[in-house]
Amino acid sequence: MTAQFTRTLSFGPQEVEVSALALGCMGLAGTWDPEEFSADHLKRGIAALETAVEAGITFYDHADIYGRTMCESVFGEFLDMNSGLRERLFLASKCGIILGDEQTPYHYNLSKPYILESVQGSLKRLQTDYIDLYQIHRPDPHTHPRETASALNQLVKDGLVRYIGVSNHLPSHVLALQAYLDVPIVSTQPAISLWNQETMYNGVLDQALEKNIRPLAYSPLGGGVLAGKNLEKHQDDPRLPKLLTAFEVLGEKYNATPAQLSLAWLMQHPAGIIPLFGSNNPENIREAVGATRIELSHEDWYILWSAGRELPLP
Repeated sequence: MTAQFTRTLSFGPQEVEVSALALGCMGLAGTWDPEEFSADHLKRGIAALETAVEAGITFYDHADIYGRTMCESVFGEFLDMNSGLRERLFLASKCGIILGDEQTPYHYNLSKPYILESVQGSLKRLQTDYIDLYQIHRPDPHTHPRETASALNQLVKDGLVRYIGVSNHLPSHVLALQAYLDVPIVSTQPAISLWNQETMYNGVLDQALEKNIRPLAYSPLGGGVLAGKNLEKHQDDPRLPKLLTAFEVLGEKYNATPAQLSLAWLMQHPAGIIPLFGSNNPENIREAVGATRIELSHEDWYILWSAGRELPLP
């Protein structure tokens, strides 16, 4: 596979070069039902990964729960089919959420034994002997951050994990965990998009700028709204007509789709946001990569921000 390199940036203290756009692998398996998963699902997942690598994406974000572990397994099969590819890619995964079943309730677990067990499962499914970025999926208020940090410190010391990150953490959660870690938290993964701007105001991005923490934006297209999906559900939202108008005007100026403009808006935030674009559709992946060519002007960035705000700029 020949990569068509897209824009890159540095990640972590060692300044590892990664693609400015990452592939979020939550939907890679095409189903969350293990009994439904088929050879066709695997084929589609492999085709999506081939497209992503050829387009220059080197950053891939997983979690042990995605597809109830099947997404990591699909990626592991892909690596097994492509000898020598692993060292060219940056693999991230997460742990801490237990989906539950008839016997076990949905809950979080960041105890040391659970984390050490979880990472072994991810390594096996991904068919690799290390994970570049291991993230705490959600805070666990029942576990002291000292215990969580002890497990993460051990994983880094043992060489099973290179970097530590968090997901769905507020600044106070980050500080509490960092107090017991031997290594810096290098990334934070909140939902960020033109449609969901909470992180612009809750301190997450401000802390990222202060501490040199890389934001990884999940749901960067607002659950598909910014790509034109399910708009009928939001017909009464006053933001929708403003965004559609902005997309029409700026789309012509930059020769870009609404999805591309939305991703470019994220990537041009000074915190260096990496959007986690999720799709197993090759056409959509190629479209998303096209966002890395867009350089919005200062004024046009504000046009998009203002259009996505619930209230006008003060």
